[in-house]
Amino acid sequence: MQDLLAELLWRNVEIDEAADQLRQTLPGFSEVQRAYDTLAEQVREAAGPGLYDQYFTQLMRYTGYEVQAYYSLGLGLRKDITKALGV
Repeated sequence: MQDLLAELLWRNVEIDEAADQLRQTLPGFSEVQRAYDTLAEQVREAAGPGLYDQYFTQLMRYTGYEVQAYYSLGLGLRKDITKALGV
């Protein structure tokens, strides 16, 4: 059951696309994205493509766990609120 939930909510292309569309509308996102891209390129040039790719892959794996933890807490909070409201 947990795998099914993860598949429906966590590894879901439609959710990824909706999150991307939402992110694009957030104030300041474009500036932050440009600043990130510029810095990432500087780091890639300094570290070399191989080391940069290793770092970036590990960073994504790490932040994936962090995001999953926050997302899981959010699901738990919604569950508690739904229970409290009797919905």
